[in-house]
Amino acid sequence: MKTKILNSLLFSLIVSVAAAADTASLAEAETKIESAALRVDAGLLTPQVEMIEKELAAAPADPALNYFRALAHYAEGSLARAQKDPKKAATQFEAAVKNLEQVKNGPWEIEAIAFRGYLLNQLIGVKGSMAAMSLGPKSGSLLGQASGRAPENPRVMFFQGVSLVTTPEMFGGDIVAGTKLLERADAAFDKQAKDAVVHWGHAEALAWLGIAKKKSGDLDGARKAWERALAVEPEYGWVKYVLLPSLEKPAAKSSK
Repeated sequence: MKTKILNSLLFSLIVSVAAAADTASLAEAETKIESAALRVDAGLLTPQVEMIEKELAAAPADPALNYFRALAHYAEGSLARAQKDPKKAATQFEAAVKNLEQVKNGPWEIEAIAFRGYLLNQLIGVKGSMAAMSLGPKSGSLLGQASGRAPENPRVMFFQGVSLVTTPEMFGGDIVAGTKLLERADAAFDKQAKDAVVHWGHAEALAWLGIAKKKSGDLDGARKAWERALAVEPEYGWVKYVLLPSLEKPAAKSSK
């Protein structure tokens, strides 16, 4: 009897250690995938994709693996977008949506619903305004679901904020409400629990907060948001080489 109990305890310990190792491995992959997207570094991304693909082949229904494969697709799409290849970006974003559709139940489901809504919003950006007719309502519905179930989730607020900032006012966009949501997302990221199933998004949320501030004419606020984004990820290419320099262009023109 004692032997059975000891064997049972040993098995439980082994399972717990394996689960902890898997969690740590995925957390590391998440960090590297996000860094690859922000730095536009395909070399950093490729090993993570290979690792997740291998794990997915063995466990195709695993919610965490499907979520992080979707995140890798998003990173691949972001790289394609940076390289001015909207067709490839759209293909990657659509693949990400398919992975996220496999994520059911538990804490992963809310994250997946919100992420799907955001990806559909980003697909409008790469496919053009005509796509908004079909994708816009779907994106809004998914983000609304996520907000109803997890209103204080930083990514939910980040995604909703971007949607409001990028959508024309006549179709429900609201720059003021979007900016407030992005500010709330920033604060929520600062307080995000270490044991949350997902952590990515803070630097990108700050990039979009800066865009919202600039659209509203608050150039000082935009600069502060983008400088904070670089504090989170110093090699964030979009912010470092595109967004921050854009603040200097009006001054350069007016000085001529």
